[in-house]
Amino acid sequence: MSSIYNLSTKLSLKIKNLIENTFIFLILQKLFLYIEDLWLNSFFRQLYPDKFLNFLNDSYILKNHIFSPLIIIVAFAFFMILASIPISPSLQFNILIGFISFFIFSTIIPKAVLNDKKFIIFDSKKIYSLGLLLLIISFIFFYLNIITLGSLPLLDPSLRYVLDPKLTLPTFLSIPAVALMGSHILKEMQNDQLSKSSAKFRLISLSAISILLLFCLGYRTPLVALILIVVIMGYYTKLFQVWEIILGFLIILSVVMVLGYFRSVEEYALGYLSALDFLRSRAAFTLGVLDLLNHISGFFGFMHGNLALSILPGPGDGPRVIIGKLIAWRSSVTITPTLFGPMLVDFGTVGITVGMGFLGLITGAGYKILQKTKDSFYVALYAIILSYIIIGVETGILDQLVILYILVAAIIYFANILKKQNPC
Repeated sequence: MSSIYNLSTKLSLKIKNLIENTFIFLILQKLFLYIEDLWLNSFFRQLYPDKFLNFLNDSYILKNHIFSPLIIIVAFAFFMILASIPISPSLQFNILIGFISFFIFSTIIPKAVLNDKKFIIFDSKKIYSLGLLLLIISFIFFYLNIITLGSLPLLDPSLRYVLDPKLTLPTFLSIPAVALMGSHILKEMQNDQLSKSSAKFRLISLSAISILLLFCLGYRTPLVALILIVVIMGYYTKLFQVWEIILGFLIILSVVMVLGYFRSVEEYALGYLSALDFLRSRAAFTLGVLDLLNHISGFFGFMHGNLALSILPGPGDGPRVIIGKLIAWRSSVTITPTLFGPMLVDFGTVGITVGMGFLGLITGAGYKILQKTKDSFYVALYAIILSYIIIGVETGILDQLVILYILVAAIIYFANILKKQNPC
């Protein structure tokens, strides 16, 4: 793993140096710094409330632990309340087992294995260069997508269904790119090399570039992931105040509801539903799918890893199409199975116990290391995996890139648990 890291950082640093020495980059940099200076000294910036709703900071939980791993349990409980449909006693038992396993491995185990440890510290400049490389890759594949389609899916929603995954997936690399580049910006702020106002402007501007790319492709989930990642990063580096975090939640909820509503009108002709009604109906349908999967899965499941293997590229059906076939739905439709669905299908109750324990250990270790180091890279890494697991409460964790992020995080966290390392 270290050899891959060293090779990739050497390559990304060379590319970064080449880009920074180009004429167009120097022009764009001067223009950006000019716009930043205009904003920081503008009348509108002075109107921005630096101190607002300060009473929220009096709450220890709100100030320090909004995004602890236990938010996964809270998110799933909220999802069930939103769905408001009865579920079988056996599914209730499996969900309870999953919650207990997640709680033990996210809260108790990390305290036992991560005390008095020396943690790996990554060079933020190398991390920034990696992020820049990922952003360039995402730009290239976004351009290839548009050239291939001949138009923007935002303008013609039907084009979203003919997007080539081989071209689309690399475009999503702009999300971790923002996180990695943002971690360097936040590191400079932590080291007093950059003011909080400048750091906030740069992180939000960088995020806006990625949001524009994803919005043009007509995707909703990646937009939510990116906004959530930035909110979590700003929260744990004290870039954002508590009221700004709450505002971020409201923005995320608005994105989900509004885009979901327009998709219901455009694709499903369900214009009679309000945005909130559509959200409730989707949650109810997905929880109903989970209940059906629970009914056919039993204690040990029945696919025994084949659903997980279907995530790998190949000629077969993807995991969400397989889920659709399992519940006798339409074979050409992708179905979201919730966070528990894939675990149930492959290994039943045992799968939920082990799977939720693994996710608990990863998020718990990440949270503990974040608290110990206060390092912006670990904040970014935790923000990435936590955001996608929160989204996975409804969609399930069935995407190649998301699984890759979790595995990379697991390797880094376990390296911290198992042995001492020199700084990278």
